[in-house]
Amino acid sequence: MIKINNLSKKIRRKRILNNINAELKGITGILGPNGAGKTTLMKIIASVEKGDGDTEIIYKKKNDNEVKIGFLPQNFHIYPNLTVMNVLKLLSTLQEMYDEAHLERLLNQLALTEYRNEKMKNLSGGTLQRVGIAQALLNKPDYLIIDEPTTGLDINECIKLRTTLLSISREVDIIISSHIPEDITSICNHLIVIEQGGKIFEGGLKEIIEKSNGLTYETVVHQSEISELNRIGSILKVGQLSDNKLKVRIVTKTPLLDGSFKEVKPDFLSGYVSLLKGEK
Repeated sequence: MIKINNLSKKIRRKRILNNINAELKGITGILGPNGAGKTTLMKIIASVEKGDGDTEIIYKKKNDNEVKIGFLPQNFHIYPNLTVMNVLKLLSTLQEMYDEAHLERLLNQLALTEYRNEKMKNLSGGTLQRVGIAQALLNKPDYLIIDEPTTGLDINECIKLRTTLLSISREVDIIISSHIPEDITSICNHLIVIEQGGKIFEGGLKEIIEKSNGLTYETVVHQSEISELNRIGSILKVGQLSDNKLKVRIVTKTPLLDGSFKEVKPDFLSGYVSLLKGEK
């Protein structure tokens, strides 16, 4: 477990994070919109940057050995003209932990064997991210910290990467940040939501779903009525029924009292949106 106490951060007089207290355990997801402060938070947890003032990060593990951290930043682009294997060999050598057997195991575990002799500049986004995970696992870390892993990936690469992370989670605690709810719901069992630099939720997936109990509705409207719905709540999903009719799911405190709104069972997205929009 990682325990965060009083974490705050200003950059050039702008407050990025404000007094965050949280516990990161198991597979933890840090979710929030772009600009919420997730990347700065991840860098501080990974010890790449320092928090301000009384910020305290406590890393706990089962034994008394030094805690090891693996970190994959949001933008991972290195040594474009080196092959995958040469990059991993170089990085492990620089860290004084070269282990041929460990490198081969990582290539196999991350489905990189067929790319071992491919230059980094020729890799797809998903494959490049898996190389990034491999370099983060070179030191056999206790915690694997990954910032926005699926940004820019197509749907197939996203699914493959999430499956890879779920497999790795059997061996190492993972902290993953994302603005994409599916990144979190697919693998995480503990969730922290931040917005505008502050924590607004911590708990399990079930708890966040419950935040929109009694607030999630479906209705059928004419296309011209969408603007009216935007004024009363947050639209989650729109489906086309005909040329002019739309089926809409919405989170709102104030459904129109015309009998057309049907309350439905909430899901993760409705709970998350209700938090962000203050509908809870």
